[in-house]
Amino acid sequence: MNLKFTTSDYLKINSHAAFGSSLRNWYRLHRDNKFDIDPRFIPKALFITFNILSSAPVRIYERMKYDKKIKEVKVKQPLFILGYYRSGTTFLHYLLSKDPRFAFCATYEVMMPHIFLSSGKFSKSILTAALPANRPMDNLKMGADLPKEEEFALASIGLESLAAGYFFPKRLQEYFDKYVLFNNPKSEANWKNNLDYFLKKVSYKYGDKPLVIKSPANTGRIKQILDLYPDAKFIHIHRNPYQVYLSNERLYEKILPMLAFHKVDNKTVEEFIFNSYAATYRNYFEQKSLIKPENLFEFSYSDFTSNPVDNLRNAYQHLGYDGFENTEQLFREELANYKNYETNKFNLSPELKQTIYKRWKPVFDGLGYSQD
Repeated sequence: MNLKFTTSDYLKINSHAAFGSSLRNWYRLHRDNKFDIDPRFIPKALFITFNILSSAPVRIYERMKYDKKIKEVKVKQPLFILGYYRSGTTFLHYLLSKDPRFAFCATYEVMMPHIFLSSGKFSKSILTAALPANRPMDNLKMGADLPKEEEFALASIGLESLAAGYFFPKRLQEYFDKYVLFNNPKSEANWKNNLDYFLKKVSYKYGDKPLVIKSPANTGRIKQILDLYPDAKFIHIHRNPYQVYLSNERLYEKILPMLAFHKVDNKTVEEFIFNSYAATYRNYFEQKSLIKPENLFEFSYSDFTSNPVDNLRNAYQHLGYDGFENTEQLFREELANYKNYETNKFNLSPELKQTIYKRWKPVFDGLGYSQD
């Protein structure tokens, strides 16, 4: 791993994921981390604070106008995409979002969770100008209207999100233990309340459409999701663990310089990848039996990308979604945008390969991957 922080990272301030936070939550986040900010990131933190202050009147207006209505909303049988980070969940999310039967959390809604009902057009225009055309870790397209994982919205609503660890990565493991494994009952209750509030808010905007939701951390939160939504459906996509490890190294090399407020060493992040992947799948293997068999469909990344339409057809049939033939052409049109897309290429040393297999052997076995 080769994590680097450059001068441009200190000064890049126009598209940080914390812009949509409330002032109260922004203060709580920094207080929770004892204001441990690298001095070179202070200008970025001040700029975000200024923007949070500027949007306070809109947040107050939206809360007063909509919160009572939002509380009365019922989230209708959501579909959760599961799979650890860098396993193909975003690609799958993009495809499923083309089905008009579903609604999804758009990027501008996730990044501005407190104001998207009142100032959605303005928020969308700001993000459209600020976001790069492609994601830095894999070159998939980005856009204010495209699907985004709700994990970032939760980080702006409360502390109970793994994304808080991206802002203060020295505590990545601690945030994972608190807000994915839920080693604290209060953290679990707060996470449930925040997720339910945000999904109700998105559902209020889109009416009766079921939501298709994607956050890789949810792979370890099946019990909590079913507590909230007993009729939820799930698609689990998994990828060769060797590829997952190397791709996660690249993920953190790209996003931490953009999002962090202090530096972190390579070893800390490498250990987090090892520990969090193993713990996520330990939870998944223990909890997936809680899902009704007809509400869970699984496939590998390699199978899915080799024949995505057939795999989606099988998933729809298994999960009880009818009318696939009406959506198939939309999927094919979206897939045409990826005909020249190439995944990142990585080199895996024999030593690292041995370490990955040794530390993740239960996952290799549980998902059906061989050491070779």
